[in-house]
Amino acid sequence: MNAARPHPAFSLRLPAALAAVLLLGAGACQAEPRDLRTAQVEGRRLAYQVLGHDRPALVLISGLGDGMASFKAVAPDLARSATVILYDRAGYGDSDPAATPRDAAAADRELLGLLKASGVPGPYVIAGHSLGGLYAEYFAAHHPDLTAALILEESRPADFTRRCEAAKIGLCAPPPALARLMPKAAQAEIAALDATAAEVADLPPARSLPVLVLSRSLPRNAKPFDALWAQAQDDLAARYGAQHLTAPAGGHYVHKDQRDWFLAQVTAFLAKVSRSAPPTAGSRPGPGTR
Repeated sequence: MNAARPHPAFSLRLPAALAAVLLLGAGACQAEPRDLRTAQVEGRRLAYQVLGHDRPALVLISGLGDGMASFKAVAPDLARSATVILYDRAGYGDSDPAATPRDAAAADRELLGLLKASGVPGPYVIAGHSLGGLYAEYFAAHHPDLTAALILEESRPADFTRRCEAAKIGLCAPPPALARLMPKAAQAEIAALDATAAEVADLPPARSLPVLVLSRSLPRNAKPFDALWAQAQDDLAARYGAQHLTAPAGGHYVHKDQRDWFLAQVTAFLAKVSRSAPPTAGSRPGPGTR
């Protein structure tokens, strides 16, 4: 395992950004400063970027502790065949913090408001990494008219903490001492993790939706945590009747560790979604969209 990254058991899984926070202090999770746009959502400023002009529209949702900069190495390439929207959730990068609980419902309201402000019409392919996968699932279930497809990259399954604790594996979620070292926004998302998991677990799976699950490879002599994580990824794919692809190597950050492989799989999936999409003028989030 790469020594520069925390043990995966500490993540949701925990981001590489945490290692930078520990080494460099505050500011490690800032957004890339150029070409930023801002939107006012629920009285707060949210920072985002729009790259490319083609269809479909692809929304990238980062994981715990990460802002939109997590995708800076892949977003420009994805924008060659899609309109890519990436953003900082409340409290990350250049986005204002929020005083309200940071569960999946809050993330959903935030994203819906941002998409409306962006002017980019849907339906959208919603892609979530790690904790962002839970937010992506929630959005897709609540806004089927705005969702063309779903991509779950090393997404934390809603029942993972319960399964991990039942197996008595330990370190199923970030310990409080470690969580306190993370950015305030990440601390708020950790505090709401049980609520987020419950909100997503209660949702019926959208089995008619094209879904792609991407996960890391299972190492030889895998530890119990890693074996359970791999099984949970299989189960997540089965829940949606989804295509499940496993990276040839690397860790939790598939889009960084296996960049070329990630780009190839996502680009192929986007092409398939685009070919199967019916001709439409596009849909936009409205004030009553739910």
